[in-house]
Amino acid sequence: MKLTSILLCSVFFLTGCMEPTTTGMQEEEIEFVQLNEKKEGQEIAVIETSKGTIKMVLFPNEAPKTVAQFKKLIQEGFYNDKEIFIKPDFKAFITGANDASGAKGKIATDDGKALQCEVTPNLWHFSGAVSVLGYEKSRFSKTLLSDSRFFIVGDIDATNDMVSQMEEFKYPQRVINAYKEHGGLPQYTGAYTVFGQVYEGLEIVNEIINLTANEETASPQDGTKIIKIELSKYEKPTQ
Repeated sequence: MKLTSILLCSVFFLTGCMEPTTTGMQEEEIEFVQLNEKKEGQEIAVIETSKGTIKMVLFPNEAPKTVAQFKKLIQEGFYNDKEIFIKPDFKAFITGANDASGAKGKIATDDGKALQCEVTPNLWHFSGAVSVLGYEKSRFSKTLLSDSRFFIVGDIDATNDMVSQMEEFKYPQRVINAYKEHGGLPQYTGAYTVFGQVYEGLEIVNEIINLTANEETASPQDGTKIIKIELSKYEKPTQ
């Protein structure tokens, strides 16, 4: 089976229809953590790709287990020399698989069990969001689990259709307004864990997403990949 088929079957099982999981959400309960000003010393990850550097801030308070596993994998060097996978109509790129097909990821929890997705009304799939690649626990379960694989959302404008769907599913107006301003992939609301946000290098994300993919492997034809990921602390730029 071609990788593109594997991805469609085992990864991209969400078709872009927004689930009505936001109905009844209280607007005053929402804090757009991704949009907050970054603080000196805040945890970040620096992703070196063969196209350039991407910097992302991490959210351990909102997604503690996901961030802990991500940091452990970085410290092990797991993400060094990792393949990237792209799909033309999926406005994000994927990485973090531990096989050449992109269909499997590594679990690095203390008990060896896959993580259940950690979702919160404080983190959304805005442009630049970094999210786990969730998968179904079993054919008969809607529980979503995650492993080492993750995707980064590109810079996506909010379309009229996107806004109409959010209105149809009664998204809070503050959320709709935020997507109008920042764009993104709201169809993954309440499903996958957002655990980071790109604050530098979104143009690199966009460049990678728009590369031509190998039809057999879904990897960029020019060999673009992740060189390494390192942990660091945010430092405010000096004036």
